[in-house]
Amino acid sequence: MTPERLSFLQFPKPGEPLNNLYLETDVGVVDILSTVLGVGDFARLKSGAEKFVVDGRACWVISLPDLIKAKEAIGRGKDKLAAVELRIIAAKRKR
Repeated sequence: MTPERLSFLQFPKPGEPLNNLYLETDVGVVDILSTVLGVGDFARLKSGAEKFVVDGRACWVISLPDLIKAKEAIGRGKDKLAAVELRIIAAKRKR
């Protein structure tokens, strides 16, 4: 298997730390991160997380302001563009 598609049957090895997971699902990729650049660790992210109901289940996700900070901290062109779009969404939410 390629590094992008490691099997959970083989990786991580027992006792090996795991910081980030990128899970491919039927509805898209889900990022599970222990820390987010520009924002902080899980405890910090959890304090500002937003609750959404998806298929009848509650899901807590990174808040829009924190997502904007993270996109700006990453600094790639596509992330900077995403941050601009997310700021527009945030402005519309406030109305």
